[in-house]
Amino acid sequence: MFEVSDLTYLVIGLGFLFMTMTRFFSHPHLPSIPMIYVVAGGLLGFTSLAALVLDPFATKLQLTIIKHVSELIVIIAIAGAGLAIDRRAGLRSWDHTWVLLAFVMPLTMLALVWLGVVLLALPLATAVLLAAVLAPTDPVLARSVQVDGPGQEDEHDTRVALTAEAGLNDGLAFPFVYLAVALTAISSIGIDTLDSPWFHDWLQFDLLYRVVMGLVVGWAIGRALGWLVHSRYGDAQKEAQNAGLVVLATIFLAYGAAEAVEGYGFLAVFTAARAARGFSEAEGATDYIEHPHRFSDQFEKIMLTVILLWLGAYAVGGGLEGLTWLEAGLAAALIFVIRPLVGALCLLPMKGDRLERVAIGSLGIRGIGTVFYLAYAMGEASFENIETVWRISIVAILLSIFVHGLFAPLVMKRISERRSASEAG
Repeated sequence: MFEVSDLTYLVIGLGFLFMTMTRFFSHPHLPSIPMIYVVAGGLLGFTSLAALVLDPFATKLQLTIIKHVSELIVIIAIAGAGLAIDRRAGLRSWDHTWVLLAFVMPLTMLALVWLGVVLLALPLATAVLLAAVLAPTDPVLARSVQVDGPGQEDEHDTRVALTAEAGLNDGLAFPFVYLAVALTAISSIGIDTLDSPWFHDWLQFDLLYRVVMGLVVGWAIGRALGWLVHSRYGDAQKEAQNAGLVVLATIFLAYGAAEAVEGYGFLAVFTAARAARGFSEAEGATDYIEHPHRFSDQFEKIMLTVILLWLGAYAVGGGLEGLTWLEAGLAAALIFVIRPLVGALCLLPMKGDRLERVAIGSLGIRGIGTVFYLAYAMGEASFENIETVWRISIVAILLSIFVHGLFAPLVMKRISERRSASEAG
């Protein structure tokens, strides 16, 4: 007798199989894998599997599962991003990234807060949460615009900027998630807010201390594990037989240690990956880094299969119930107007031709990180109209998957062709 569990295994098995065909689906004129999986998940929402779809509003347990699954895939993706970039970090070498972090992301958040309060009449705490969860570029779904991996020679400014931004923007997103949580306990915001003890605590602890600790802990663990891997007892001497275990050890040690001292674990994971890679390069073992990167990429695909199927099924099965035109319009404005416009203005004085600057400013893909931030915030405080934030976020993620999934490969191909023609000339 055919049971729901049989269908579950069948669907997930097919999902894993199609993840091995990324080369086929990477053709610019074909739908991307995330697009296919979200549609497949939506179709599953009409089957008996709909009863198994996790709902963040149903029970505390389901919310916790969503939080930790999305958390795991994000840290795996961040580690992969850190390992992938060949170009060393620097003020000039990563200049587009610093502009994205210092100007584009904060201005995007300000625009979203203002629209949330004025257009949707959201409480300030909820509007700040909306801005915090939707401003970051996602490290998971932005793979189509990121560098392909170590030594792939595809590192033009557009790919480097968006890859590094996805790895680092937790340092700005998470502090404002904490600010939103703090604001839920504040009855009113006045002119004296900047002198309030709670604001000083947020500024000094959540914005400064947590960022610094994430960076310091990540660097220390990355360097230490880099030394161990390349020691006489390490995996580099064993032909990378345990590269998967090495990358998991790095990720979990960096994340766990940073969180234990109340630093930002996402920042620690990215920094650890960069520090470990830097140590490998200093040892003249640049080939080794390909092995842990390959494993992190495969593990990420496994997790991505599950969560994209869930996202499609949840959106169809009730996640968008009650959606209004204003909510959908705000999500569309983020993808089509706010981020592209802010990005274009802030990147105007930067190097690169117009197409490259437009791509960097516009292709900030929204995705699984948004799900994690929302689930985390819901577990920390009670937000008014939180359903509105979920609906807007789901629409923004879906729009990003489909719009960026259709146009990003074409744009990136065009940039690569221009680059090749320029080098040949």
